[in-house]
Amino acid sequence: MYAQTQKDTLSINTVEVVANRIPEAYKKTAFDSLTINEAVNLSELLQEHSPVFVKNYGSGGLSTVSFRGTGASHTKVLWNDINLNSPMNGQIDFSLYPTIFFNNAELHHGASGLIDGSGSLGGSVHLSNSTSYNRGLKIGLQQAIGSFNTYTTALKVGSSNKKWFTETQLYFNTSKNNFKYLNNALQEETISTQNNANIKQYGFQQAIYKKNKSGEVGVRLWYFNSDRMLPPTMQVNVNDENQKDESLRALFEWKGLSGNLKYKWVNALIKDQLIYTNTLAQINSKSNSHLISSKLLTRYYLKNNFILTNNISITHESAKADGYNNQHNRQNYTWLLGITKNLNRLNIDVFNRFNRTGENTRLFSPSISVNYGLLKHKQLKIKANTGINYNFPTFNDLYWNPGGNTSLKPEEAQMVEFGVSYDHLKSTHTTIQFEATSFYSYVYNWIIWQPTLEGYWSPSNIKEVENKGIELSVKMKTKINKLTLIANANYSYTASTNLKAKNEFDNALDKQLLYVPYHKINYTIRASIKSFSVNYNYNYTGLRYTSSDNNWYLPANFTSDIGLSKKLKTSKKSSCNISFKVNNLFNQDYQSIAWRPMPGRNYLGTLTFLFN
Repeated sequence: MYAQTQKDTLSINTVEVVANRIPEAYKKTAFDSLTINEAVNLSELLQEHSPVFVKNYGSGGLSTVSFRGTGASHTKVLWNDINLNSPMNGQIDFSLYPTIFFNNAELHHGASGLIDGSGSLGGSVHLSNSTSYNRGLKIGLQQAIGSFNTYTTALKVGSSNKKWFTETQLYFNTSKNNFKYLNNALQEETISTQNNANIKQYGFQQAIYKKNKSGEVGVRLWYFNSDRMLPPTMQVNVNDENQKDESLRALFEWKGLSGNLKYKWVNALIKDQLIYTNTLAQINSKSNSHLISSKLLTRYYLKNNFILTNNISITHESAKADGYNNQHNRQNYTWLLGITKNLNRLNIDVFNRFNRTGENTRLFSPSISVNYGLLKHKQLKIKANTGINYNFPTFNDLYWNPGGNTSLKPEEAQMVEFGVSYDHLKSTHTTIQFEATSFYSYVYNWIIWQPTLEGYWSPSNIKEVENKGIELSVKMKTKINKLTLIANANYSYTASTNLKAKNEFDNALDKQLLYVPYHKINYTIRASIKSFSVNYNYNYTGLRYTSSDNNWYLPANFTSDIGLSKKLKTSKKSSCNISFKVNNLFNQDYQSIAWRPMPGRNYLGTLTFLFN
């Protein structure tokens, strides 16, 4: 269990997340429970433990991602197989997803996003909650106190017997977020203090499930509220902006195995509200969106090692905002049909997705993959896949007033990927995993907003983008007497180039896209002896261009974090964990987004009580 605004380490047993959401031939990154528990929220989890570049608009501010060089709306986030992206702008604020509210998380890279749904031109993020039965009563209470008047309280209570599982999670976080930083936007550099940056967040999640002969059925309710002041940029002295986000997510699911049929029927209601105010500019804007979704996911295991996949989804989207003339609604229908053939060492997968979104229909969105084990026990594998995926215009693209363009075409990405992976068990105490993946995609009809002659901005399909690169990952675990060492490392190289000019004066042609770093590196090293552990995390982000002509850029930056923790056994059924974390150990002065300062060295202490 974890809940805090900065960072922390808990000494708990490492549990590997094993999931078969996508075939082996597709690249995925699965996070174990220890990694998830250490992260503050989804934004930090991806930034420190994946090849995805996370764009942070300052501490506590908006957080979006660039996955394999694509845009913020090209990464889809699914919670228990339900898409959470806003129908208004197609994006997700990753800072609004504390890790306490999900047990499992994994990335699906590139063409694997087609299996998850439309729009995942870069990839998708899967969040899910697990259930466990016959475990009795489990209670976790955590209190964290950190720099900048940061206080976080979290409570998780679970109870289960042979047939029933219930779980309640409560979360509260507040922070003044008033750190000092070097302001290099002024004529003379000076030390400034971030102001107007208060944060208050709270939420809960309630789950009730019942186990039956073939599976389980249950409901889950997730509410989250965030009220944050938006700090000014380094170029502005006075600011009075506020953003309130409120989300309600209700989920019903029924899943199980009947004979050779594995099924999951999931239904959800998603309601989001955003209120933005700027008293200085006399702005008070309110946006509301609703999503009702029903999915039937099935896999049928046929003879001769064939597997038939048949997924049907129906979604109703609705949105109303001050920027629209009236409320807008849209029906989305998708049907994924696929066949898998498993041979001795060779696996072949063929999928096609039919999609109708509003008035746009795409009958052909295929994906083909092969996976071959070269050695007897399949330690060495080669993988290849290719596919086509579409991202449909959002409500803002179509209906924003003024500027919306109802004639927009869907964005189309043609993707290909090749990789090799190696799993080596050197002994009963050492394991090594290595994976290298190269990728290429070409995105047609990329939607871009630009100014018009009338003085307002409007979107058009006038951009074509080529994305290519490599992703490397290494995992190692070894045990030497009483010492356990775990090391994970990721590296990515991404070239994302604009290949179509907007006009004859466009200086962005053949240039790297804004805020897409060529290089990204992160690694974590953890050492544990009995109940004591220490871990070190390093995160490097290469330079990012801030102008379309690539003449201006943010320099490369790195951050290091170190944490210590000690677990104390207080009784047969209870324990206490004490931990201390130093973030940005070397006090690096950096910005993720231009003129949005990030905090320097800061500290966090956490006390956690566990009862089981």
